[in-house]
Amino acid sequence: MQHAKVTALLAALVLTLGFAQDAHAQRRDNPWLIHVAGGAYFPVGEYANTANPGFGISADVGYQFNSRWYALGTFNLGWLKGDLGPDMRNYGYFLKAAYDIGDPGSQIRILVPFGAGAVTFDPETSGSEGVESTTKFALNAGLMFQYYVSPQVAISVNGMSTLVFGNVAGIGGDTIWIIPLTAGVLVRL
Repeated sequence: MQHAKVTALLAALVLTLGFAQDAHAQRRDNPWLIHVAGGAYFPVGEYANTANPGFGISADVGYQFNSRWYALGTFNLGWLKGDLGPDMRNYGYFLKAAYDIGDPGSQIRILVPFGAGAVTFDPETSGSEGVESTTKFALNAGLMFQYYVSPQVAISVNGMSTLVFGNVAGIGGDTIWIIPLTAGVLVRL
């Protein structure tokens, strides 16, 4: 419950700063966006001792408040093959703020998203005796590189890092790192 309060407070602070910082900046004609991507998911640290890299997909729904600040809602789904542990499906749910560090109006955008949410570890049936599905609090941050081929469509390459807090049976460690590297398409609505 405490994590939810901190997350809500941080989101409100980021959104307020975004409005105040650039209230008079010209907004893009299409402030809403949808982003879909797919690529490799890498377990890191203790998780790498029990699982091999796998494949994953992600989807973002976002809103651009001004020339620098975005709010993003993200859903991730990754499949990691167990080496010593069970095969896992990882579902991630995040609310993020993203800051655009690129030059306004450029075709190339670089966003730095950061946020909080949760990751669900859902073992597949084979080799998962005694391991149950569990959801843990997580932080998510990284870089999103976007190249706009038109004012409404961009190609993206993303490197994110997810830090999950709490031990998960069959994985070990008090914190779990997952690093998705993805490529996709972003469309402004």
